[in-house]
Order: sequence, then C-alpha cells, then structure tokens
Amino acid sequence: MKRLLPLLLCALLLLGCSAAVQNAYHCAAFTASLPEPFEPVKSSSVICFAPYGDPLLSSSITYSATELNWYYDTFTKEEYAQELKSLCGYESLTVEQINETRVDGYHARRIACKVQIDQGSHDLIIYAVNADRTCFFTLLNREGDDYMAAFDTMIYSIDLKETA
Repeated sequence: MKRLLPLLLCALLLLGCSAAVQNAYHCAAFTASLPEPFEPVKSSSVICFAPYGDPLLSSSITYSATELNWYYDTFTKEEYAQELKSLCGYESLTVEQINETRVDGYHARRIACKVQIDQGSHDLIIYAVNADRTCFFTLLNREGDDYMAAFDTMIYSIDLKETA
C-alpha cells in the first residue's frame, strides 16, 4: 500500500498537468477562463464575449481599461449609478450592492446593478480593478440567463498583464 500511494499521486499529477483549461482566453491585457458557452465576439471593436460568440439579444461580458482612477474606490452607490447611466445610456439603473474584493491580488470593487433597457430588466455586474490601470470587467446578464456565478468564477481566474 505504501508503494501504491506515490504511484497514484504521480498519476494524478501527470493527468492534472495534461488536462487543458477549457475556454481559456489570452490577450495582451489579461488571461481568463471564460464561462461556458462564452466565446469572443469576432466583429466587436472592444473585447467582448457572448454565448457562442453571438451578442444579439444575449448576455455579454466586456473588458475595458482606463488610466489608473483611484476615485472609483470612493464612489457611493448614487455616484456609480450616475456615472454608469451617463457612460452607458441606460434608461434606468439602480446600484444594489458594492463589495470590496481582490482580483489577481489587486484591490477591486464588485458593483451589482439592475438596469432597464428596451428588452427588459437585467443584472449588470461590474468589477472595477485597480492594477497599473483601472480595468473593468462587466457582465450584462439578460433576463432569463443565469451567468452571474460563472462570471464571478471567471473573475477569480484572471491573470492581469502589466502594460508597458
């Protein structure tokens, strides 16, 4: 039995090392394990992902970055709501919750919102990450979809790349 245990551990290590990460995404800004069935949207001018790569009336994940903006750390719910309404043009936006967290070791805020657009009421989850720049990872979770837990899991798989 004592000889069998090291062999089992070796086999597990070898099998674990050979297992490919499903739905991995790599770019100059970050790497992440995308939730199934999200794929890059090919015709997008921003980094965007949607189920099967089709953003038409489906949930989507986007990435954007700005220069480092520490003031996002001090925003209240009302200030986030005002900023997001003006930036995104939502008819109605309510910030429901702001949580402090860490993403790839960097300070971040998870902002959970409800938005009203022409197709109905949807969940909007934003992670604002302060690294060498401020990174925004956003999920627009359409009514009827349930990608919020998978999006949160994706966030903790992110490896941010430093900008030169």
